[in-house]
Amino acid sequence: MPNYLKQILHTQLFSILNILFGFITLFILIKYMYVSEYGEYVLIQGFIALAGLIFSQNLYSYTRLYIPGAKKDKQYAYLKTVIIIVFSVYFAIIILLKIFNLEGIIWSFFEINMNLTHLALIMLGLELINLEFIRFFIVIKKIYLKNYIQFFQKLFILISISLLLYFNNLTLMNFLYIFIFGQILVLISLMMAINFKELLYSRFMIDVVKKGYYVAIPLLPIGLMSIALNYTDTLMIAKFVDKEAVAQYGFASQIVAIAMMMIGSSIVLTLFPYATEAHNKNDIKTRTDFFIKMYKYGAILALIFYLLIGLGSNYFINLLDLTKYNNVSSFLYVLAIFPFFQLLYSVSSHYLQLLKVFNIQVYIAFFVIIINIILNYFAIKQYGTIGAAYASLCAYILLAGIYLLISFRKNSSIKKG
Repeated sequence: MPNYLKQILHTQLFSILNILFGFITLFILIKYMYVSEYGEYVLIQGFIALAGLIFSQNLYSYTRLYIPGAKKDKQYAYLKTVIIIVFSVYFAIIILLKIFNLEGIIWSFFEINMNLTHLALIMLGLELINLEFIRFFIVIKKIYLKNYIQFFQKLFILISISLLLYFNNLTLMNFLYIFIFGQILVLISLMMAINFKELLYSRFMIDVVKKGYYVAIPLLPIGLMSIALNYTDTLMIAKFVDKEAVAQYGFASQIVAIAMMMIGSSIVLTLFPYATEAHNKNDIKTRTDFFIKMYKYGAILALIFYLLIGLGSNYFINLLDLTKYNNVSSFLYVLAIFPFFQLLYSVSSHYLQLLKVFNIQVYIAFFVIIINIILNYFAIKQYGTIGAAYASLCAYILLAGIYLLISFRKNSSIKKG
């Protein structure tokens, strides 16, 4: 059995376990936490996703093109360089916001309670460092480490909130403390897997500063577009409807996000390093074969997800007696289609990145962001929360169609495969 196939199966196994533990955790939160508090948590997640992209500056998109197949000292040099740059920006922006007294404006925009802002910043900082380590392990073909660590993190959170529930202390604040402690455990586990001697003595890769931004900055709008497609609707619902509607929509979005994570991690992220290595060796046929595998395997998983969740959500909602979330099944009927189009976009985007086709992706990103905002604004105003689902789906279909068309034009052999 090929090594990449073993990694896919390994990741799939842990994805299923993570989905199981994640769903049980999600069930406890929506069942026993106030709806408005869960809505607040959804908004915090959106803030971390957006701020994380801005602070990380998307530099890993550059380094992952050169780490596969490189010598160990060079691999760690890239990791060290990115961490230094990312946290320099993180602390600099936080200090500037305090100096110019802009914190209130920022938190008001994201609709986040001021009492939770310090926890949100801690979660953001831990997310930044953990993601850089995880991305590093994925690129050097050690995705199994990510699988193990995320599994134990979800298990820890599940056990912890079960204890909070048992002692009748399940509040948003206590859950965030648990979440942060879980992030710290992840960081410790990742650091144990890192060769600190290599990391400490590795050099600063100046090419990340000189050349990295030529890749990272054009891709930044693309990353913002992905977040906009998954967060603009939630933020607009908070502003035009209420946080309880955010919780309803957020619950459905969380389920869909789990599917996207499963497909993205087990298929795209697992196979992309192999495609990258083949590309660096100028083995075009092998590179193309891996991208065809991404499309095929991902499409199968997306179809299975829709049949189970998109069409069966009403049964599961009734079975779990989630009376506060009766509207979720109607959202899932639409949102469960997302993983398929997100897959088409993700694979095509990775392919264009490998070919260093960036400029056109920037134009597409700005175009889709604007279309998505306009569609969500009018759809939510006219149809309420369900309008956000249809608006975002239209944006996803448009995005996937454009990327797929460009990818086929760049390499017709993908279409033939």
